[in-house]
Amino acid sequence: MSNLSEVHPRPAPPILTRWPWCFGLTAIMAAVSACGNAPSSVADGPGNQVPFADCTLDRRFLLVSVARDAIPSIDDPVWVRANVVVPDYLDPDTRIIGVIAGGLAWAIPHNVLWHHEVVNLDTGGTTGDKLAITYCPLTGSSVVFDRRSVGGATMGVSGLLFKNNLMLFDRRQPEESLWPQMLGAAGCGPRTGTELNRHRFVEMRWSEWVSLHPSTSVLAQDQGFDPVGFDYTSFGYPYGPYRDVEAPFSNAMPPMDRRRFAKERVLGVPSTGADPGIAFPFGALTEKDGSHQVVGFEYAGEAAIVLWSDDAQGGAAFRPATRSGVPVALRATSSGFQDDGTGSRWTLEGLAVSGPLEGEQLVSLDDSYTAFWFGWASFYPDTRLWEG
Repeated sequence: MSNLSEVHPRPAPPILTRWPWCFGLTAIMAAVSACGNAPSSVADGPGNQVPFADCTLDRRFLLVSVARDAIPSIDDPVWVRANVVVPDYLDPDTRIIGVIAGGLAWAIPHNVLWHHEVVNLDTGGTTGDKLAITYCPLTGSSVVFDRRSVGGATMGVSGLLFKNNLMLFDRRQPEESLWPQMLGAAGCGPRTGTELNRHRFVEMRWSEWVSLHPSTSVLAQDQGFDPVGFDYTSFGYPYGPYRDVEAPFSNAMPPMDRRRFAKERVLGVPSTGADPGIAFPFGALTEKDGSHQVVGFEYAGEAAIVLWSDDAQGGAAFRPATRSGVPVALRATSSGFQDDGTGSRWTLEGLAVSGPLEGEQLVSLDDSYTAFWFGWASFYPDTRLWEG
């Protein structure tokens, strides 16, 4: 179970085996682009090979980046309560992944995930949640997986990229496989084609999350790693100006969709069946009048909505009905969302917090997530694009 008070140190990896941020973005991208054609196999530890021949992924877009576990996942996270102490690395605008699991609220900040990319959370007990909270800084994508779909195995950073996206590996032997994060399905190894179940989450600013959940657990400043290599307060963003340029990390990519700025964040609902999916750019949502938005759309043949908040710089996708089957017609107000039928008020998480429907939860589209536009469009090239 994740420990709420005790630090569990482990050896820090050599700093130079991590992403070579110290060489500057231009040198990084030049070096990586030169490796655009993936090798036939990758040495993945003494005596261990992961043959690409076992992959169903397009090998043109596979890339060896760093050694396995050179970017160390957090497997035994240490938490603090926000109503007791707020870690120094947090400020109001820090982006976090907000999760409700085990009946509690958990916040996993991007500026920790820049250096770890995976946090394995176990809420404990025989029925507790076992989650992998993942963030890929290169594609800007946040996805939360239910690890029970791989027998509870912890997930790590393989050091491989697919279309610039994090490739996870599960530590369950001997069935270990490789999982492109944005696909959520194994692309290499004996589990190829198996999908990881998703867990509902919302990505937003820290200030808005903690206002909704004042006693939320949040990752502590000290996770037991080398404090020089993992000082989240001072170490900062390790990719230089990467978020401000059009270029991806590597050219091992399909042609880029230029309809939006490459690194603009979008809230996307993936393709399913005959539906090509849809992406909602943050810029287009923010440009609309009002601080909150309710955007209706059709997904997989049924009505759906996106709830959006300018202050949170985040949103979530739902069916316009509660889990108990009550249909709702939400509209945006200056402070949130309300359905006119009952007058109930709702949060960005799709939770009714006052009125006759208080405590009801909207049906979430759990597959939806946030990513950079270029990453989203490369995985879902036929995606619809909402631009207001």
